[in-house]
Amino acid sequence: MLDTVLRLAIRLVPFVGLVGTVITTGIDALTPGGDLGRDLLENSVLWMIGVQGWMTGCGHMFFGEPIAESIGWPAKTPWQWEVGLASLATGVLGVIASGFGDEFTLATIIAFAVFYLGAAVGHVREMVTRRNFEPGNAGPIFVFDVLVPVYLIVLFAVVT
Repeated sequence: MLDTVLRLAIRLVPFVGLVGTVITTGIDALTPGGDLGRDLLENSVLWMIGVQGWMTGCGHMFFGEPIAESIGWPAKTPWQWEVGLASLATGVLGVIASGFGDEFTLATIIAFAVFYLGAAVGHVREMVTRRNFEPGNAGPIFVFDVLVPVYLIVLFAVVT
């Protein structure tokens, strides 16, 4: 049962940031006097970097075997702890970013983009060299790794 729940969670995690962003920005839009662009940026950083970073970080560090299997990589190796810590680090930045101004938010987006776009390159390399098209390597996580950093960079440029 726990294994089934973990496998389902692995498939749903890439969508948590999007759903959280849409819901909180929708609520903010109903608040008079808000700034929709600013709210969208802050909610995107909070959910897509922050909350999702905590989830993926803890997942890699504490539930590594099913995650490694979903990626098509070996389990029980140090890479998972290290990737987990990097995800957790960007997650912490994403959660606290709105309290420190635009420069901190930009630094958070840059750190996130370097890590996740770099991970996307690694996934492409796996697809090309090892024909690894496992869902955790070539599925929604890969799309997230590419689109979300680009989206956040563009959104930051437009809003600030």
